[in-house]
Parts: sequence; structure tokens; C-alpha cells
Amino acid sequence: MTSKSAEGREKKNIYKEIFDHILDNLMIVDGQSGIILDANNIWEPTTGFSREEIIGSHFSKVFADEQIKSVDSLKSENMHDYIISARLLRRKSGAPLPVEVSITIINNDGKDAILTVLRNIEERTEHENTIKLMNQKLKELNSTKDKLFSIVAHDLRNQFMTLMSFSEILRAESDTLSVEERDSFIGEIETVSHTTYGLLSNLLNWAASQTDKIKVQKSVFNLPENISGVVTELGGMLRRKEIEIETDYPEDFPVYSDSEMITVILRNLLTNAIKFSFRGGLVKISLKTEGDHAVCSVTDRGKGMTSNRIKEIFETFSGSDRGTENEAGTGLGLTLCREFVEKLGGRIGGNSAPDEGTTIFFTVELPKN
Repeated sequence: MTSKSAEGREKKNIYKEIFDHILDNLMIVDGQSGIILDANNIWEPTTGFSREEIIGSHFSKVFADEQIKSVDSLKSENMHDYIISARLLRRKSGAPLPVEVSITIINNDGKDAILTVLRNIEERTEHENTIKLMNQKLKELNSTKDKLFSIVAHDLRNQFMTLMSFSEILRAESDTLSVEERDSFIGEIETVSHTTYGLLSNLLNWAASQTDKIKVQKSVFNLPENISGVVTELGGMLRRKEIEIETDYPEDFPVYSDSEMITVILRNLLTNAIKFSFRGGLVKISLKTEGDHAVCSVTDRGKGMTSNRIKEIFETFSGSDRGTENEAGTGLGLTLCREFVEKLGGRIGGNSAPDEGTTIFFTVELPKN
């Protein structure tokens, strides 16, 4: 009898050792009162509650989940003596801890008790939430891609049809066209070519941006040189609409940023300013210092837009209004500007009013002394 008793105590000690050191949160709850009869050692590192603080307390003390407050509600988690469900424990700090709950009704000295196993799923939950966010972003990107390809395909087709039409006229009627007519057709071809090139460049830059293939490479450079280069590049568009450029900045204005990305931003802003300017108009490009950043502004005196529209134009593919001479667009350029400015740590915005023109500005970091 003594040996059996000793053997029983030894088994009980082994079970207790396993119970205390298992890595899941364990507790034994009285089946009538809901009082916690025992708990293992993992409670303090995971919740901040020591065993002594929870043993003798009602089990609801450790649950943040409002659905589990009574013994009946805890037992209702049971189905065929065993079920797994996701619930929330309460940390001592008050913060919730997501756990997976499994319970078993056991016999404790002739009375019902509830063995509750609570597995920490915080890390898994974070991974699941991350995957959900990534899936949502992927759905949005796919939707955006489909919308973009539809817009770009339509615009490219129109651009190439224009190029082919003017080319065919020049080839078929070269002997009968006047010098002025020939120059006009060549000017149209030049303008459409620049527009098409800009559209393709924006598309490639946007695609690279979405796949994180564009890496920011900051250095100190003279921003007026970038502006001058873009003005020269778009000279044909400026001449065609007889638009003048006015500048307001010193010859030397160094900034600390990615020179190529800034050039893409400037090209898109100046292209838009030309597009929405009336023939014979003026576009002003200015630079000023504001704290530790430079502010670059591009202002036109064109058709302008409403306050609601100015808020929309930087959203992803909000569409593009027609220019003053019916020029088409996709809206991709301003989307790209916003993404590049944000990648560079700046901000972009604008103000406008119908028939009063538009100013679009962005900030760029100044070199540190």
C-alpha cells in the first residue's frame, strides 16, 4: 500500500512538473465557482500576472474577452469535451493578448473542473494581419494596373493614330503643301512624339516604383540646372503654344535629393502647366527656402480648377482633364509626382481657381551645413 501511495505521489509530482513548465498558459478552473485552482509558471512572462495573483481569483480576471465572464460561458466553449477557439487574455498592463483556447472537462477530486489551455497566437495573428494587408494592397495594385493599362492603351492608340495621319499627309502631299503647312504638321508630330514619350516614361517609372526597383540616391546638386534642362527638353511644346517661361530663383540653388527623380517631377509639372495654359500664356517657376527645405512652385495662368478637383488630382489615377487645346492625359504624371516626392521625404500640394490658373508646389531637402 505504501509503495502504491509513493508511486501515486511520484506520478503526481511528474504531472505537476510537466504542468508547471509547459509553454502554453494552463489553468484549472473550478467547474462551479469559476475560481482558478491552479496555473502554470508561464503566466507571468506572458501576461505580467504571477501564479499567486491569479490562483484563487475568478477566471474572468484574466480574460479581456467580454464573451467569457461566467462558468457557463466558459463551458459553452466546450463541444464534445474539446474545442479550439480564438479569444483574448488580459495582460496586467491592460493590453489584450490573442490566444487559442482549448478546454477539457476533468475530474478534480470528484468534482468537475475545467482544464484550460491557452496558446499565445500574437505573432501568428500579426503575420495573418500582415498577409491580409498585403493581399489587400495586391488587389488594389491589380485594380490600378487594369485601370492604367486601359487608359494608357487608349491614349497610346490615339497618339500613334495622330502620328500616322500627319506622316501619311506629309508623304502623300509633300509636293503641294506650303512651307507653313509642312512646318505645322512637323510641329504636331514633334508635340505628339514628346507627349507619347512622356507617357511611356511615366508608365515605366510608375511600374518601377510599384516594384521598389527605384532606389533613392541622394546627392547635392544645383536645382536650377535641372529646371533649365526640362525647359529645353519641352521647348517644342512651349513654342507650339507660344508660352513664355518666367523664373524666380538665383543661378545657384543647391538641394540634397535624387536628381533624376526631381527631373521626372519637374517634367511632369511643367508639361501639365503647358497643357492647361492658354496660347500665348506665361508659366512661372520659382524657388524659395522654407526652413530646412526648398519649395519649388510651377504656376500657370490657364483654365484652373475647383478646390475639390485640386484635392483629387494627386490621388491614384483620378483621371485627367482636357487641356486648353483639347490635349488628353491619363493623370499618371501627378500620381508619379506624389509618389516620388513622398519617397524623397517631401510634400506636394497646390492651389487653383477656375479661370485663374494653378500653382503646384513640392518641397525638397536642402543640404546640411
